[in-house]
Amino acid sequence: MECSNVSSPMMNISNFSKIICKNMNITEDTLRDYLFANISISLIKTTDMKNDINKLYHLDKLKYIDAVNNSTCKNHTIIIQGTLSQEIYARKVLGILLIAEDDFNLRSKVIKLLRKHYPMVFNSVKQHNLKSLKTNYSPMNEFNREIESHLLASVYFYFSIYRSPDLVDQGCISSIITDMQNFEFCNAINADMEIEVSKCKPKIDKIKALIKEKYGKINSITDIFTNKNTLIQDFGFFAQNIFITNKIDINYIFNTSEYINTDKIILAYIQMGQENLNTEFIALSIISGIFIQALINEYKNTRNLYFMNNQEKLLFEAAELKESLQKSEQDNIELKNIQASLKIEKINFDKTLNDKILTINKNHSSEINGLQNKIKELENQLSEEKKYRNELNALREYVFEVNNEYIPDNIDISFESCIKEKKILIIGGSKDWRRKFRDTYPEIRTLHGFNENFELTILNSYNYIFFYTGYINHATYYKAMNFIRTHQVKFGYIGKTNVELVKEEIIEEIQRLNKL
Repeated sequence: MECSNVSSPMMNISNFSKIICKNMNITEDTLRDYLFANISISLIKTTDMKNDINKLYHLDKLKYIDAVNNSTCKNHTIIIQGTLSQEIYARKVLGILLIAEDDFNLRSKVIKLLRKHYPMVFNSVKQHNLKSLKTNYSPMNEFNREIESHLLASVYFYFSIYRSPDLVDQGCISSIITDMQNFEFCNAINADMEIEVSKCKPKIDKIKALIKEKYGKINSITDIFTNKNTLIQDFGFFAQNIFITNKIDINYIFNTSEYINTDKIILAYIQMGQENLNTEFIALSIISGIFIQALINEYKNTRNLYFMNNQEKLLFEAAELKESLQKSEQDNIELKNIQASLKIEKINFDKTLNDKILTINKNHSSEINGLQNKIKELENQLSEEKKYRNELNALREYVFEVNNEYIPDNIDISFESCIKEKKILIIGGSKDWRRKFRDTYPEIRTLHGFNENFELTILNSYNYIFFYTGYINHATYYKAMNFIRTHQVKFGYIGKTNVELVKEEIIEEIQRLNKL
């Protein structure tokens, strides 16, 4: 490609990128940020590199922090796609590189560091010969060779542009620009995943329907552990145990009710290019994806929390506050004359204030004593309330027992006319009993008596609620009773297994309730 007019005393990475990107009709920071991101990563690969960077960074870290905060490169994919530790150190290098663009002395230090840790690259630039670098790539596997080549090419370019920009290897420039274009515009990691999901939506929905039909809903960690399929539950517990073996409880680290968008998880499966839909493999992949996605979400939250509250950010803010404080101190000097004239008034005010404080403290002590007495009173009330609750429990058990033995009187009114235009719900009863009753009288609804997790909203439409005392637990009963008391719903108790006797019980209860 054409790289004319790049030789200049003012040439640096930013200016060079501006010229190249203008000719390519892309934003000027695209190439610059790509180069800076790669160089930043290349200088934090070893502990020795990190130690050298720390020494240089701490000489003027406030300046570097400010440079990073104002740079578009800080959120470049190459910088943020690794570990949090890698990103922290990469930002340090980035700040140094940004300032070095216009600081010759700092740039010389950067080049010395690069020369120290990449002597082979420096010699290749010096000799205008890439043969030794290519030889260095040969023993690497394809994956490592690709990553290493991007890093070394960026370091090679950095050496070249500052050593002698008019002698920069044209092939190297072309290679870097090709790598940049492939990464920025072709690499899947930079794709808009919402668009990718939209493209594959019909296939995603088809897969979701197959999975739901065979295994039920799988959209969260809770769905996995409550799934009726043994395979799904077992795999969920296996994944949970991986966390447990690492001393992590998913109930604490993840929001188990959080909805996970499985579209992206299924998209990952589709992108594998599998022709046949193996529902078992897909289901297990979704479960793994949910755990991984939840962990990714937690990592991103942690990352954001760190960069919002890390010591360096606070240090930078403290520096800004210090500058503001210095200005305030100057203003304070100007106020000293006013302060002197107010000194006598302040002494008088302090005396008045002390008197008021003594009064307030006295009143406060009195209030504390009153509150302590109130607390004791409330504790006594609470104790009485507990006794009252125990009495209610005993009363309820008694009512249940009485109803189980009770035989209704003869009823003159028919059951059908009694329940006509009435919305009735029966809570409790065995599954067969409820089915038998529902088949006979479908207008009367029933609710499982051991289902304390039912939605309260289903009670809104009923004006009569009956508890079947022979098949109901306390939790379901109390949950329903709290609603009944709040909404003033009429309620009663039934307990016979014979449908005809239950009908008579309901008639008698409705007549009783209507007289209240």
